[in-house]
Amino acid sequence: MKVLVGVDGSSNSFAAVAFVGRLLSPDDDELVLLFAAPAVSFDDERLDPAVEDRARSSFSRAILDAALERLPESWQRRAQSREVVGQPGAALLTAADELGAELIAVGFRGTSSLMEQFMLGSVSRTVLHSAKVPVLVVKGGSKAEGTVDASMAGRPLRVVVAYDGSVPSESLAAFLSGFNWPADAEGYVMTVVRPMFLADLPDWVKNQPRDPDVAAMAAAWEKEHAANLAAARQELEQFRQQLPACFASGQVVVAEGRPAEQIVDKGRQLGIDLVVLGSHGGGTVRRLLLGSTSEQVLSSAPCSVLIVR
Repeated sequence: MKVLVGVDGSSNSFAAVAFVGRLLSPDDDELVLLFAAPAVSFDDERLDPAVEDRARSSFSRAILDAALERLPESWQRRAQSREVVGQPGAALLTAADELGAELIAVGFRGTSSLMEQFMLGSVSRTVLHSAKVPVLVVKGGSKAEGTVDASMAGRPLRVVVAYDGSVPSESLAAFLSGFNWPADAEGYVMTVVRPMFLADLPDWVKNQPRDPDVAAMAAAWEKEHAANLAAARQELEQFRQQLPACFASGQVVVAEGRPAEQIVDKGRQLGIDLVVLGSHGGGTVRRLLLGSTSEQVLSSAPCSVLIVR
């Protein structure tokens, strides 16, 4: 697998480098670290442009070298580093096309204001919305170390795949099989189905006496809903059998409710480090005004998120 990681010197981007380094094999994969240097000028006519270029290159080299240090030793001499000039989001998308990258990884910074989130978005959102390939958004940078969150140290990597059919099961399974999952990784699968009632009803309403026709209709609904839950679990079990070995013994979860809320809640309960989602896509207006499940999970989940197209 060929993976492109955007770095900018922040702890979040270094966390992305460290996270990806755990999932790739130097013998089988290709890793490129990219830094997009800002297109700034010193506004001094007396300064030789070549000096500006050398200063920018020195700055870029320092950041890329620091990123390389976050990789396992086996990767440090094999990973490639690349410097470009321009806006990070656009630079990552262009480089991904040029390199034929199969995955783009970025650190998550969020946004500083609601207006910025609505009008501009962060680098991670820019890449997430426009990339043609899967995108891994890594959270958990340590301000002190610039590495993966210390809570992950000394315990297995925990992954949950939230399957909803937006990406064919065979394609999703094949993509996940391309990673070099740690031997002790713990994999879970889940799906979210529509609840029997679209709104939470108070118990006194549910316990109201019903006439025979209403009672018969309610019994039919309950039977149909139970059948839907059983079918969802069976489909999920079949999907799990296609996944890498680390998913063979983890939980199979069929939740009811709003997909994003259920995925985030289950991720917190299980101490998940990575949520894997398929992307429904959708129009630009829908993404900006409403947001997709993947956008909502990306914003709310405390862990890293992999969006597979």
